[in-house]
Amino acid sequence: MLQLCSNLSGDNLESLSMKEVQNLEHQLDVSLKKLRSRKNHLMNESISMLQKKDKAMQEQNNLLSRKMKEKTIESTPPCEAQNHNTNALSLDLEQPLSSLNTGEENEGHVGQSEPCSNNGDMAALPWMLHHIQMQGQNRQT
Repeated sequence: MLQLCSNLSGDNLESLSMKEVQNLEHQLDVSLKKLRSRKNHLMNESISMLQKKDKAMQEQNNLLSRKMKEKTIESTPPCEAQNHNTNALSLDLEQPLSSLNTGEENEGHVGQSEPCSNNGDMAALPWMLHHIQMQGQNRQT
């Protein structure tokens, strides 16, 4: 056994026959192939695990991005939400609002709506639009 270990490390090779040297070389080749195979297997497992982590992180990033967009939309004041989401409201805002006559003048124009502001009395506007539009239609008939 001690002789085999010294032979594998390259010591005392002079006393070996050609057949023994070839056998020793074959053993070294087989061992080297096993080591390389094991190394490649571990590397592939590591790459696969990293790819799975990457995919999970991308999904988490996408989820967080969606949540952030939702929070941004929720925290946007109603007037800004109307400006950013014009497709959500398919009705013309100027017509129903201008049909209301509150009796107040705005720079000489009776019944025209003011530009949207962030004050508290405008916060109820989105849910009241349908009601205001219906009142305007009732007054016209």
